[in-house]
Parts: sequence; structure tokens; C-alpha cells
Amino acid sequence: MKNSKKILSGLLAFTMMAGLTACGGGNNNSDSGNAGGADTTAPADTTEATTTTTMGVDINTETLKDDEQAVIDAAAAKLPDAELANTEIKWLSNWDINPDTSGKSKPLELELFETKYGGSIKWYPTQWATRFTDLSNYVLGGEGIDFFPYDTEVFPNGAVTGMIQPVDDYIDYDSELWSPVKAANDQMLLGGKHYMLITGVTADNVCIYNRKTIEDYGLDDPAELYADGNWTWDTFKQILTDYCNPDEDRHGIDGWWAEKAIMLTTGVPCIGLKDGKVVSNVNDPNMERVMNFMYDLYQNNLVLNKEPFGWAEKPEFMGEGKEMFYPCGLWALYGAPEIWTTKFGAVDEVMFVPMPKDPEADKYYLGASMDAYVMCKGSANPEGLARFMDCKRVANTDEGVLALGNEKLKNDYGWTDEMVEMQAECHRVTQENPVFDVYTGVNADLTGVIDSGENGVRSAMRGIDWATTRETIADFVQGQVDDFNSKVEAMG
Repeated sequence: MKNSKKILSGLLAFTMMAGLTACGGGNNNSDSGNAGGADTTAPADTTEATTTTTMGVDINTETLKDDEQAVIDAAAAKLPDAELANTEIKWLSNWDINPDTSGKSKPLELELFETKYGGSIKWYPTQWATRFTDLSNYVLGGEGIDFFPYDTEVFPNGAVTGMIQPVDDYIDYDSELWSPVKAANDQMLLGGKHYMLITGVTADNVCIYNRKTIEDYGLDDPAELYADGNWTWDTFKQILTDYCNPDEDRHGIDGWWAEKAIMLTTGVPCIGLKDGKVVSNVNDPNMERVMNFMYDLYQNNLVLNKEPFGWAEKPEFMGEGKEMFYPCGLWALYGAPEIWTTKFGAVDEVMFVPMPKDPEADKYYLGASMDAYVMCKGSANPEGLARFMDCKRVANTDEGVLALGNEKLKNDYGWTDEMVEMQAECHRVTQENPVFDVYTGVNADLTGVIDSGENGVRSAMRGIDWATTRETIADFVQGQVDDFNSKVEAMG
């Protein structure tokens, strides 16, 4: 498979939504976090901004070798037979799926769409800051835009504002191709209808650590704890307790993603969907329990105090043996090894595991990221879009394609076999019991309150007890939820 290094320009791996925002990739997660709960900054516009959200692989068809061509042919054979009356689908985004003059290669899903159905994609460019305004103008103008990339602000709000439409008439979630992601799509039902085209589910965040530091201080290796079924909040906290000493420059949890990543291991999102409606879990006992756990971490100096560092995260501390855990998307390890090793340590030192299991949860829950799209209201070619989504499903799951992507991880990014295997394990566990939080998709006011470092889900790990936070925000949050659900009911 060494030829795959030459022909793969995109990563066949599940990329985290939150992570793309953080690395300036132009994704869509307003949950990236900032000092003091400040407003997050929208990513810069770029034609390839969100191409890394795909779990498929980009293929340069002009340089295909026999083994890669065989992979494509085998993948195409898994697609349902169909003849499209209209072979063009219209795509609105700040990045183009099609190849361009920059040298970007063709995604496998597009290659399959062209080969199997004679399909093509017409790109309608927009900018990140104006994407919703442009979408509204196109919908109201009857342009017939077919699809739009999912981001955490699109759903469920896009449904009640009439910007997106249900897809139930076009996608059979019980089919062999779609049944593996049916549970995830069913979690996102609104008013009894599917609005999401979730083609893949992956771990939103993992727990990155440095094995040399673990060894130097005689601590239990999280990967071994995980293999033994003993990687929980308790062992997570014990490692931190045994290691941390801020006075000696030994710090615990770093990054902007830890709070939500830990919270969702309870299986309870702050704002979720249930029976087709938005629900608040601010008063849920599980929310209190996890927030008290994080408050306890703070009280025991197990969280990096960013204030002396200008409210900046310090992942480079990990490579210096001065930091224990960095919960983050795996995007942080995607790139040439000389990039990520400058932060986290040498290739043979860096490792990661899923977020630790909630010892009181009935299952191993993990916050999930999704490779997903929405169908725009007034779509001109929903059948064509459905077939392209079929191509996405095949590109995201075909074993031959996955193997090519794994080769890229090792050849281009310097990953070890153990890292490749652990990534697959993180995604497998997430797919079994995915948890989605939709608080960023209701409205900006709700997002601002819940994402706040002063009185939201981040406040516990900044030294504010949950009882105070809950009393401050519970009524407001419920009011926002009730108002939104009244709009859902009015949709009929």
C-alpha cells in the first residue's frame, strides 16, 4: 500500500468538528472555548475549510494504481442501482467538494457519484460569516440549493426557521447501508422527522498524554487501564492526584474541550433531543454529579490554571513533562510528525485513549462528532442528493478505503500501529453509544449562557460550584427551550 502515500491528499480518518474550529480549519463548532467564556471566533474563510470533516479519502484518479482502482471498483459495487433524471446537485458552502486549481484531489465519494450515477456537484460559494444569510436568500429566491454542511448552528434551528427540510422520503435508515448510523440519526429527530444526514459518527475528543511522563512518575498507563476495563473517572483522577503539583511545575488537565468531553461521558447532554423536542438537562442529577466531579478537580489543583499564561493553553508542556492530560480532537495529531511532536513529545512517547468512563453510567458513553449534511428547503434534486449521500456512506465505511487511510496515518503523519488501532477503538466505542449536545443549535443567547466560563458548563472547572450555576441559569435555559419547542409544535 505504499503507493497510497502518493495518491491520498485527504485523510481517511474521522475528524473532530470542534477540533477543526480550534485549528483554524474553518469548521463549525462554536464550542471551541475561550478564556472567561468569551465569544468564540468564527474560522477564516477558505475553499478547503471543512474538507477534513469528510471521513472519505481524496483520490487523484490520474495516478491510480491497480490496487487503488480495485478499491474504488469494489466500493462502487456496494452502491444501490439507480438512474437519476437529474444528475446535478447544488452545494452551498465556504469550501468546494470538487477538485480545484490548488492541487486538491477528488474525494472518493465524488468519484463514486460520477462513476455510478453520472453525477456532478455545482458549487455555490459563500463565506463563513455570511453562510446563513446566503442560504436564506437562495431558499427564498427558489434557487433549489440541495445541500449544506452541518455545523453546530444549523440544527435544530434551521428546521424551525424553514432553511432545511426533512429527508425521510429519500433516505431509508433501515437499509443495510444506513442502518449502522440509524441510531445516531434517530437521536436527532425533531418533531418526529429526520433532518440530519449523518453519514458517520466518531469520537469528538480523546485524552492525549505522554507515556514518558507516565513512566517517569511510576503511574498507571491509561492505555493499559483501558485495555483492562479500568479507565474511569476514578483512575483518571488518581493519576492526576499522584502527578500534579503546580508549585513544582506539574500541571493536570489542559485545553478548551475537557469540560464538555467529561460531561458527555454521563450520557446526558446539557441540551438534548427527546421525543422530537429539545430538552434541558440542567436539573438532571447526572449533570450535578459530573459538575461536582469537575469542581473537585479544580479544588484539588488538578486543572491547569491558565491565568498566569495569559489565558492560553499550553500543550507544549506535555512534551516537557509538565502536563498530564490534553482532551482534544484527534486533529491535533494530524499532520507531519515534526508538527505535533513539538507539542506533545516524541513519536514513541505520545499516546491517547477515549475519555474515561463514568463509573456510574450504565454504558460507556462518549461525546460524538459527526460527518453530516442537511437538505436545504426547496431542494431541486433530493433524489440526486440521496444517492450522493449513499456514496458518502460507502466512502466512510469501505474496508479497502479505510486501509488506505491507515497507511496515510503511518506514512505521512508518523503514527504507530498502536495509535491507528486506538483511533479505531475510540470511534468504535463512540458509535455504540454516541452523545450529542445541541445547545449551540437552538439560538445564540442559549449558546452564550451555557458555554460561559462564569455560569455555564465550563464554570465548574474554573472554581464555581454547580448549585450556584444551576440557580443562575436553569430558569433562563428552560424558557429558551420552551420557546423553541413552541416553534417546533407550530411546524405541525
